[in-house]
Amino acid sequence: RKYPTVDLPVAKLRGGGAVVSALQERAFPAFGRFFGEAYGPADALVMRDCFVAKYEAGGQSGLAGHVDASLLSLVMTLSPPGEFEGGGTHFEHAGRTLSPPQGDAVLFLGKVFHEGRPITRGTRFVLVALVDKRGTVAPPPPRPDEAAAGEAADSAEAADSVEGRG
Repeated sequence: RKYPTVDLPVAKLRGGGAVVSALQERAFPAFGRFFGEAYGPADALVMRDCFVAKYEAGGQSGLAGHVDASLLSLVMTLSPPGEFEGGGTHFEHAGRTLSPPQGDAVLFLGKVFHEGRPITRGTRFVLVALVDKRGTVAPPPPRPDEAAAGEAADSAEAADSVEGRG
């Protein structure tokens, strides 16, 4: 990765394969529904990368503006309410910062400029999934210990909070 985040590949977590599978079942169909045929169908999508990022006040509290190296992106809040203040995914073009509750996610096009707003208190964990369409962008080779690729979450409205519970 070219961005200095403190992260852990989901494949290294116990149950990581199940997390990726749940993402595949729930979010991949949502990408096509929200962004159109060019971003689906779900079985044409492939997980490029999936990791948990950690942000903490007094450490790496956010992430500067950037675009992702993927066709589609998902950021899901993992931390419970009250564990942190601030943060969220900011979209400069829309003038909006989205901060979904724990278990919900924001789905967006990977090439849309965005930033991780700094947290001001506590520690915030987010699940990040970078998704490509099979045959359009070659995903990087899998990490040696990586489980099968995955897909993700239900959604409320495009580029807004998406329910990630089930």
